Amino acid sequence: MPIKLEGYKVVRSNRYGGKRTVPKYRRTIGESGFTLIEVMIAILILAVGMLAMAMLQVTAIRGGSFSDEVTQASIFGQNKIEELRNTNYASINNGKDSVNSSTGITFTRTWTVKETPPPGTTGVPLSEMKSIVLKVSWLGPHGQKHQVQFATIVYPEKM
Repeated sequence: MPIKLEGYKVVRSNRYGGKRTVPKYRRTIGESGFTLIEVMIAILILAVGMLAMAMLQVTAIRGGSFSDEVTQASIFGQNKIEELRNTNYASINNGKDSVNSSTGITFTRTWTVKETPPPGTTGVPLSEMKSIVLKVSWLGPHGQKHQVQFATIVYPEKM
């Protein structure tokens, strides 16, 4: 069955030799496929879905990067706490230093040391133990400041 276009109508030859005209926008039996508008809507839906997936991927990468930074800060903080715990008790004082990571981030470690009274006594600072608060801070890739904090108590060695 050949199809011919004449003006704005589709002309179809039937098996008896007659012609049948059908409006151009209407499908006849046996025609299949998608219209252009259906294809365009499908492409639009697909594009929106793929854009959402791309944004989700970016968020996951940023979260992983931040997680790596916090892990590095925690390692540097734990190393400093161990260093202070292994220092002579009388030499433990307030301080500050910086450490550069392999990723190029500079971590600043600041620790505050206070003499703390032993449990059960109040108000009188005795030199029987010291509390150490260590803060590790760094700047993120977009200039935002981050910080993790550690605390410990050290006792003098008894002989």
